[in-house]
Amino acid sequence: MTKTLLVDGNNLLKIGFHGVKDFYHSGKHIGGVWHFINTLRRFIDTEGFDKVVVFWDGQDNISQRKILYPQYKEKRRRPDEVVENSFNEQKERIRQYLEELFIRQVLIENDEADDLIAYYCQISPDEEKTIFSGDRDLTQLISENVRIYLPDTKQYYKKGDKIKLKEIEIPHFNIMTYKVIAGDKSDNIDGIYYLGPKTIEKLFPELLESEMSVNDILTRTEELHKDDKDNKILQNILSGKSKGGIFGEEFYIINEKIVNLSNPLISEDGKNVVMEYYSETLDPDGRGYRNVIKMMMEDGFFKFLPKGDNNWVNFLTPFLKLTRKEKRKFKK
Repeated sequence: MTKTLLVDGNNLLKIGFHGVKDFYHSGKHIGGVWHFINTLRRFIDTEGFDKVVVFWDGQDNISQRKILYPQYKEKRRRPDEVVENSFNEQKERIRQYLEELFIRQVLIENDEADDLIAYYCQISPDEEKTIFSGDRDLTQLISENVRIYLPDTKQYYKKGDKIKLKEIEIPHFNIMTYKVIAGDKSDNIDGIYYLGPKTIEKLFPELLESEMSVNDILTRTEELHKDDKDNKILQNILSGKSKGGIFGEEFYIINEKIVNLSNPLISEDGKNVVMEYYSETLDPDGRGYRNVIKMMMEDGFFKFLPKGDNNWVNFLTPFLKLTRKEKRKFKK
């Protein structure tokens, strides 16, 4: 079975961009570029992946969810112009490296990387996939042939594992249900009013162990409400009350559409491109390691490599192995 690494590109770039602050060359910050390429190198080397696909957030990538929920990601602070320009320059430079290194890339206007990754997982049953992302939304994709690596915990999570969300741990198969009722502050998605993680744990302890749908939550709430009719939180759940008002069934319908990656919000263009990068081979024409070495020299990478005569060879060896695999596929 093909071993495939699926990378949340913007997420990985943000980690290096904000975390590797002291890597500069010729007055330009290159920490994001260096960290991104070096991270891929280490993962390809240790895991022996046969294929790597990087998914980027497209321009206006939140537009489909904002149609459903205008407040989606509304409160995220926009970086100042200098920081934003540096981020975008490093993103474009990484994309140039990846083209030469035989790493597939998917970027579709109006589509989020999460949805592209979710769709790839749906159409590739013959591949053993590892997702690299710090976004816990993607943990709902974990299955028999999908695992996820969370860089903040430095751990892999596989089928049956629990995911820590704030103060509680939820099985991956209940992540979607949890986010529908609790919302997601990082994406500015409101949850049920006054329903925090500890209250969820108290009211629905089975959510921490057994598979539960949103309908299961509502059914259990009705049972609890019979014996505790004055409980405001139970009333809020039954009425679909959030900070924004009382929405009834619509609250659950909208939240599920926003967070449920088993039904990704992806354009037809996005589906076609993802299918292409899953099923078709990479044409090696025009790609070459002379271009990579030239870029590494331009970006001052050699001063960050371990000392030694073969430092650049050792650095590129995992990518060379990946290249050979891709070239063999193309010849067939």
